Amino acid sequence: MSYIFAFTSRNSAMRFCDAVTDYGGVARLVNTPQSTGSGCGLSVKCDDYELCSGILNRGYYTGLRAVYSFDGTDYVTLYKQ
Repeated sequence: MSYIFAFTSRNSAMRFCDAVTDYGGVARLVNTPQSTGSGCGLSVKCDDYELCSGILNRGYYTGLRAVYSFDGTDYVTLYKQ
């Protein structure tokens, strides 16, 4: 299962992606999928939800718009601002 962390700010997305990789996670920047209804933007894709959740709690990422789980077919909204 993959997780998509959608941001309204490109800067926040890049900072979050860097933080995930700094803590040993594997993350990459992706375009926010249009099928999620979040519009276009930059997102971070990662398979380690616990690591990403911890980083979100430690940092200040005001641009976080939504978090989705992705099973390869469907997106499920876990958090939406």
